Amino acid sequence: MPDLFEVILTPAFAFSVFAVSLGGIVRGFSGSGSGLIMIPLMSLVYWPPQALTMAILIGVVGAIQLIPQTIRYVQWRHVLPMTASAAIAIPIGTALLFIVDPEITRRSIGGLVLLSSIVLLSGWTYQGPRNPITSTAAGAVAGFMNGFAGAGSVIPTLYFVASQERAIFLRANIFTVVTLFIIITAIALAFRGTVNAESVTIAAALLAPYGVAIWIGSRLFHRSTDRAYRLAVLWLLAAIGAFVAVV
Repeated sequence: MPDLFEVILTPAFAFSVFAVSLGGIVRGFSGSGSGLIMIPLMSLVYWPPQALTMAILIGVVGAIQLIPQTIRYVQWRHVLPMTASAAIAIPIGTALLFIVDPEITRRSIGGLVLLSSIVLLSGWTYQGPRNPITSTAAGAVAGFMNGFAGAGSVIPTLYFVASQERAIFLRANIFTVVTLFIIITAIALAFRGTVNAESVTIAAALLAPYGVAIWIGSRLFHRSTDRAYRLAVLWLLAAIGAFVAVV
């Protein structure tokens, strides 16, 4: 395993601390979105598949902090079919990650996030059915996006936030789906060989700032109202989408 000091005493690692801190605050507050921040930023200083791998590894461990706060509010009738279809789509997206130019992928998904957020901020809400079929379809699209660019949180976030459920349920559903996506993606990346000693070392060194940031984001969530939560998540996604599209 690489020497820890060789890993952390670099400009790339210092920049990554900023990326995971920002991503952790978002994750703690909204239940998702950390990958949309960490992966594009870390891709500026690391090979994109490696950046995705490290963000996934950090996300798996960091998710443990929020499980006690969210597990009892999860609506499994939506979460399970979404995760099942994502489990099929994620390996397909991961395979394409090593073929298609990651910069094109990031810009395309950034545009999608921005457009979707603008639509919801305009006042539009999804009035169609919310059943196993719609959840399965959303999971398939989200799974592909997660395996391809680590952006699978966009679809479940928009799918759930557009509902009329209380924020406590929305956050729990989003957090659980995204966490399961992360675990499945980590397995797919392991088969691709990107979960190596260097990636594990860097990810382990970034866990401390990520954990502190999650705690801060979680405290911010408990101080917000349902309306404030919805608006904050949507404006946040819009900002992230604009950034990813132009970075």
